[in-house]
Amino acid sequence: MKPRDGLRALLVFLCCGLGRPASLVDSLRVPSVTLFSKSGESKPMQPKTDLRDERRQMCEDNGVQSFNYSHIDVVVVMVAPVCVTQQTIKLLRFNFNFRHLYYIVKHKQFCPYLESIDDTVICIDENDVIPGVSYKVLKEVSEGIIEHQGINNRIGWYLQQYLKLGVALYLPNLSDHYLIWDADNIPIKPFQMFSASGHPKVHFCANPSSARSYGYPKFYKEISGLDLIHPQYKGKTYNFVCGYMMFYRPYVREFLDFIDEYMIENKIIKTRKGFPWNLHEVANKLMAINAMFSEYDSYGSYVLTHHPDSMKMDYHVSYVRNPETHSKGGSSVAEFVDMRCCLSQKRICDLGKALSETPHGLRKPVQGSRHHYLIWEEHKFRYRTKNYCIDDLPEMLQAAIDEVGDSVGTKATSEKTR
Repeated sequence: MKPRDGLRALLVFLCCGLGRPASLVDSLRVPSVTLFSKSGESKPMQPKTDLRDERRQMCEDNGVQSFNYSHIDVVVVMVAPVCVTQQTIKLLRFNFNFRHLYYIVKHKQFCPYLESIDDTVICIDENDVIPGVSYKVLKEVSEGIIEHQGINNRIGWYLQQYLKLGVALYLPNLSDHYLIWDADNIPIKPFQMFSASGHPKVHFCANPSSARSYGYPKFYKEISGLDLIHPQYKGKTYNFVCGYMMFYRPYVREFLDFIDEYMIENKIIKTRKGFPWNLHEVANKLMAINAMFSEYDSYGSYVLTHHPDSMKMDYHVSYVRNPETHSKGGSSVAEFVDMRCCLSQKRICDLGKALSETPHGLRKPVQGSRHHYLIWEEHKFRYRTKNYCIDDLPEMLQAAIDEVGDSVGTKATSEKTR
């Protein structure tokens, strides 16, 4: 064999042979994985998020898709999408490789936009989740809430909580473990949601707690007869209200049955109505003393009491809320400033380095140089009484906003009053 032929054979072997080492491009390639289509049929689907394009935009070198949760679904409940929704979807897929992203929205007009972002998104009208439950129906039986909180303040807030729990009962193809993810959270980098060894335990986020609890302990005591447990760590108190939580459908059903039985046996409610009407009856009654329900605190406390071996508290996940969005004037009430609300990947990475204000003081990122997620409340910046956003929404989303009109927010339509 000539030396040139031998060299050619060696190159062929290295490039194409069984012993070829995986290249960087290979390691970033998105595999065609088996997912479930929107019809429920199992078939290969190619995610629209291309890891080779996203790799250079990672905030920190955490590896590619460090956690593969392709058996887990995500549920996001929102009134309307915002500009950063597209980043949230792409980063949830990229950092965790979840199976489905269920978006439950106030208006079905938003579904075409949301489902255009990624093949794994499934959009559902909020009126189609829990039979007979809608904002309109809840409003008709919310006398106590309206009397003490006003007509627009808490009815939708309660509806969102009912939906987060109700999917465990009424969403047929939902995974047994499902992640509730608040719509204004942007995942900056991957983090662990299950223990890595031994019998898998769900990680429950611990949020630095303050004395301000919105009467959550009183409400929980009323519906369960139990004390609301707030974890203690290094002499400090934490709660479960992090803006995300991994729920387990059998435990959610057990929890809802438990509180229903307790309320009937102890005559907390007059007649057996079932979920969510039993909770809503108590909500109307307790609003007078400013005691309210928290799905995160209630479920977390219940699991900690009844299934402690199934969970592990995680005190190391950190976040930062709305950095660089408030005026620095002398006003005692913080006000938002006019800003660009749409965020590039670089901007998300930069904001992730900011100090976070917590009841335990200023908090630096706990692991690495950035927090794990950014809370970016664009719905407040853009859809409330004044629009602080100086940039436009994506054209397809703006068209849907214009179609539904003022039910999203007083300044949501394209004719802005500035």
